[in-house]
Amino acid sequence: MDVSSLIHSSIGIVVMAVTGLLIGWRMREGFGNALLALGPQLLFGFSMIWFGIWVGSLMRSVEAVQGFMFTVMFPLTFVANTFAPTQDMPSWLRVIAEWNPVSALTQACRDLWGNGTPALADAAFPLQHPEIASVLWSIIFTLVFAPLAMAAFQRRSRD
Repeated sequence: MDVSSLIHSSIGIVVMAVTGLLIGWRMREGFGNALLALGPQLLFGFSMIWFGIWVGSLMRSVEAVQGFMFTVMFPLTFVANTFAPTQDMPSWLRVIAEWNPVSALTQACRDLWGNGTPALADAAFPLQHPEIASVLWSIIFTLVFAPLAMAAFQRRSRD
């Protein structure tokens, strides 16, 4: 596991947090909860690093990895509650968005910073319990992609 990748993720999180503060986002639930919000972000970033290592070990070029990752991450980010509330989405899209790991992570950060609106009563589990869902998604991704990444890396290093 590349510690520099986790540090790189941390820098991005800090830059986004500072930018949010500059444009008006506030830590309404206190500094402690704001720091707690970093936990799910780092854990999710850690799990995505394993996904990236796996993809990188399977692809032959940097360009192929970048293209594939964009193709996966773009819809994952935009079919979520990141930019639009899920309750206004068509029912089929709402289900996808509410079970999207990025939606849980986004809602967890909003809740911990005190900037979120509570999930509707009929929202799916990940939006009702976003902190738990974020951690669970991260654990699942790590359990799936860490062994795949290590196996793919070992196969590639033998070739």
